[in-house]
Amino acid sequence: MSKPIKNIVIVGGGTAGWMSASYLVKALQQQANITLIESAAIPRIGVGEATIPSLQKVFFDFLGIPEQEWMPQVNGAFKAGIKFVNWRTSPDHSRNDYFYHLFGNVPSCDGVPLTHYWLRKREQGFQQSMAYACYPQPGALDGNLAPCLHDGTRQMSHAWHFDAHLVADFLKRWAVDRGVNRVVDEVVEVNLNEHGFISSLFTKEGRKLEADLFIDCSGMRGLLINQALKEPFIDMSDYLLCDSAVATAVPNDDAQVGVEPYTSSIAMNSGWTWKIPMLGRFGSGYVFSSKFTSRDQATTDFLNLWGLSDNQSLNQIKFRVGRNKRSWVNNCVSIGLASCFLEPLESTGIYFIYAALYQLVKHFPDTSFDPRLADAFNAEITYMFDDCRDFVQAHYFTSSREDTPFWLANRHDLRLSDSIKEKVERYKAGLPLTTTSFDDSTYYETFDFEFKNFWLNGNYYCIFAGLGMLPDRSLPLLQLRPESIEKAEAMFARIQREAERLRVSLPTNYDYLRSLREGGVGLSRPGPTPASPESR
Repeated sequence: MSKPIKNIVIVGGGTAGWMSASYLVKALQQQANITLIESAAIPRIGVGEATIPSLQKVFFDFLGIPEQEWMPQVNGAFKAGIKFVNWRTSPDHSRNDYFYHLFGNVPSCDGVPLTHYWLRKREQGFQQSMAYACYPQPGALDGNLAPCLHDGTRQMSHAWHFDAHLVADFLKRWAVDRGVNRVVDEVVEVNLNEHGFISSLFTKEGRKLEADLFIDCSGMRGLLINQALKEPFIDMSDYLLCDSAVATAVPNDDAQVGVEPYTSSIAMNSGWTWKIPMLGRFGSGYVFSSKFTSRDQATTDFLNLWGLSDNQSLNQIKFRVGRNKRSWVNNCVSIGLASCFLEPLESTGIYFIYAALYQLVKHFPDTSFDPRLADAFNAEITYMFDDCRDFVQAHYFTSSREDTPFWLANRHDLRLSDSIKEKVERYKAGLPLTTTSFDDSTYYETFDFEFKNFWLNGNYYCIFAGLGMLPDRSLPLLQLRPESIEKAEAMFARIQREAERLRVSLPTNYDYLRSLREGGVGLSRPGPTPASPESR
């Protein structure tokens, strides 16, 4: 007779491990015994982590931890978008080549995304870019302004930057206070029973850890899922060419230059460099392809970008691109890097962790481990990863850069899924990228919908239009809708007025973050998202 899961062992600390421990101790209402085993602290270089907007709603709100409480403890800062630099053309200091990927849906007018009205205007000679015409945020980002008013009222959809190891430490304290048992030790042996399930773990210090359910958060080693259970990892280096990185933390004079409220992605000869601003410094790393440059050359290029010396402390990283064939096998569920890895171009690392935890709880088993639950979970994770992979890949093969072998290969040699090919063709034809109505805001608010459709609508429009790939023509329907065109013009004007309001009313990001750290800001209260469907 099956029984409820009563004992859970999580292997690996870090962000994935402690997010898992925190989420499960809350979701299971402290009715299961949770043990997390991690090795002694390893020296870490804080190179910054960027996130997407659902983090607060799906993870921290679920735990009951407000933004005001966790942000100051993890050197948290705001991210109101991503600034892509030099992705369209080779670097030229005489040009200012950038575009923004902004959060939030593109608003609609009479059931048609405003981007189609913008495209019609562009066909008639209109020069303003899609992001600046269809969203009010870009001017505020240009001015390094915070996404909230002084009292904490949110004015723009935003995500966050933070030190991932500080998040892990914060959640460690939170989870241990609620009964999670922390063991500092190393797993040296994994024992399987006659059915291929994990029965126990033996540690370096002689402990034997038994459990009903095992969570593998051991990183790219995949200690349980890959090494013990032999689950194959599906390599996807033919979809995405980058496989290495060099990273560090760079000091920043906040008072002099400000704190940018966005992640930067700066295209390089053989990859791209992230810049994740926080108070006092920014984390940065050059993600590159070892097929097109050496590690020494990549390191030199990275140091030169920021004017750093050769003795700068660096984190040299080699990563695998892809996912496990199955993330849940028997009584083992892999979370985080033990499950999958995608280069952090669109800040999916933390998202993959809490999205998987959300799905695990949704499909949570008892000791019978009904395989249908695991199958459903695995299907969700496969969809999540492959969909995100396609979106990241779309940044590369739609770029017009052809100045280095790396960019030529991205334009002509990548393996493309049928799904992304279909999205590109639908976009070029002016068709919606999903059959679900984005005007159904109630449905859109659910995380299940976001899980399936996060990259659609505004996200693809921002990237494709930013890279210069436009639909073949504006919708023919608009030629027969003069009243809709007039309404759209009024919307464009309102967006410009809203952009000016943000510019004159928002504090600088630096001032707001300093006040937040000093306890001088109230809770970040929701406010109307500018130019959202709800506010039009």
